[in-house]
Amino acid sequence: MGQSSTERASPIQLTVDATDVARAIFWCRQGLLVCEQKGRVALTLAKWLPAYHAPRGAIDRLAGLQFRADGVPCRWQRDPDDPFRIIVHLTEGARRLEITHQSLSPTQSNQGRIMVSDEILRFHWEECLLYPADSPIDEIMIEPALRLPQGWDWACALGIGDEERIVPEDGFVRFDPVDVRTLIDCPVLAGIHTHREHLDDSVTLLIAADRQDQLPQNSEELECHRRLIAEADALFGHRPFETYHFLMACSDQIGRMGLEHENCSEEGVRATYFSKWQSSTTERDLLPHEYVHAWVGKYRVPQGNFQSDFSRMTNELMWVYEGLTQYYGHVLAARCGLISPQLTREAFALIFATYDNRPGRNWRPLADTDNDPIFTAREVQPWQSWQRSEDYYSEGLLIWLEADTIIRSGTAGERSLDDLMRSFFAPDGAWEPHERLKPKPYGRDQLIEALAETFEYNWADFFASRVDGIAPHAPYAGIENGGYRLVWHDSPSGWQADDQTHHSYFDFSYSLGIKMGLNAKVIDVMWDGPAFKAGIVKGMEILSVGETSYSHAAMQDAIDTCADSGGSVILVVKRLDRVKTVKIDCPTGQRYPSLEEHGDAPRLLDAILSSRA
Repeated sequence: MGQSSTERASPIQLTVDATDVARAIFWCRQGLLVCEQKGRVALTLAKWLPAYHAPRGAIDRLAGLQFRADGVPCRWQRDPDDPFRIIVHLTEGARRLEITHQSLSPTQSNQGRIMVSDEILRFHWEECLLYPADSPIDEIMIEPALRLPQGWDWACALGIGDEERIVPEDGFVRFDPVDVRTLIDCPVLAGIHTHREHLDDSVTLLIAADRQDQLPQNSEELECHRRLIAEADALFGHRPFETYHFLMACSDQIGRMGLEHENCSEEGVRATYFSKWQSSTTERDLLPHEYVHAWVGKYRVPQGNFQSDFSRMTNELMWVYEGLTQYYGHVLAARCGLISPQLTREAFALIFATYDNRPGRNWRPLADTDNDPIFTAREVQPWQSWQRSEDYYSEGLLIWLEADTIIRSGTAGERSLDDLMRSFFAPDGAWEPHERLKPKPYGRDQLIEALAETFEYNWADFFASRVDGIAPHAPYAGIENGGYRLVWHDSPSGWQADDQTHHSYFDFSYSLGIKMGLNAKVIDVMWDGPAFKAGIVKGMEILSVGETSYSHAAMQDAIDTCADSGGSVILVVKRLDRVKTVKIDCPTGQRYPSLEEHGDAPRLLDAILSSRA
């Protein structure tokens, strides 16, 4: 039931009216040839979306389906073996199928990530597109058109040929025909309050905000983002794209996010990202992270992530796809000045302390966490430190930090992981920029071979022990080889203090084994830690600390009394409709991780974080 050659030669028309922002409804119309189908056609919505690493296609948002073949209504049914496949029964001799439907975007956060507000709109084509289920997505052509609210500024990586394709009579933007893979990789950001910044001749940053005063007011803030592009060029050498768009929403209404695409990326940050610049530190690695993905994950993509359609995918090598990207997201943020080297070192300290103190690493290898997006869908877990989560992001960072220091030490600074980024993850510069550069899949063996060409080392065993095996401790050698060591202080580092403010929590993990959130709620408990042994669970409300109503300060004061020789902390807690008093044995005072210089060897970590542009 795939498309015939005749049908493939005629693009599917997809027209979406996105002006109904008050109700967050996208009104959709499609038309396609079915003249060579035998009585029925199978259509599908994209199921596996690469940036989500999971089968999270928005099939639940599809509503109001109506099919007409040459004007005659058609019966349809869902494939019982795959709810993403819709079987449409055609009338005899039918030539053209017309489809109308709606995509119902979430109107509150418990329905999913909010994408539409009165001021900002994010639009994903895959939520509205039904296409033939049994044809390769690179051969199915789509002719897309989109109507946005009048007067809104917008950006999208799709081409529109010339200005005449924006038709004033109906307000639709008519884009150039593209294949399904390309269309789904080109989301749209639109808004009322916007700022457009050209970071260089080929890279544009569109910022949409809830209010005008939340747009950037200081040139230095934008200059850091401009330097990001220069630092990435110095790192990779050549770009795998001709033009690139950052689609950034500064909003407390639209959901926060980071999604990578070939020629663009989507960033959702707090409304105060620019207006409270000094306190937005821990958000500033997001744009570097998503930009690195243009090379790591989109141009060079793990083999299992690149399929002929979106019906299946595998998640191997997430410690490369996301872990290596996480590493260079932080490194580039430091090199371009978005985050200072000092705060970056403090971030690395917190990352190491977090993952080294996850007892789940004693039963579950890092490689298995590749599967987390599939079966947890980023839902809150009752015992994250024991179950583990998407640990390949930040523990992957620690692995690649260690690899970088091994190369730098072994070559006396002549080579580094940067060399791998240019030789393996970047194009060679021989391609024509006006032509779309196709993704280049790779496997683990190819990556290890490229690393060996960068520096001869037993990389196969290196990754096997850290990724595939049970590793009782998180990788520490990168910090140590970098000329630093982990130390503990009785107050949070600058990075951790900013992170606690940004994410509304306070971390007592390394004293009581507990993390507190808003409204005196427990948001995490360390498996087998002091709070765990006392019967504390996630979701409890702490009513009092000793004889004092709960506050973070009261908890700090109670822990401080245990600093010299240990002690206990008495809490009154509530879970469901039960209130009880618990006693937590506290072996130490407040403890928060940081790094300090150590040894006489070169400070490789300082060199890693230094500007190259």
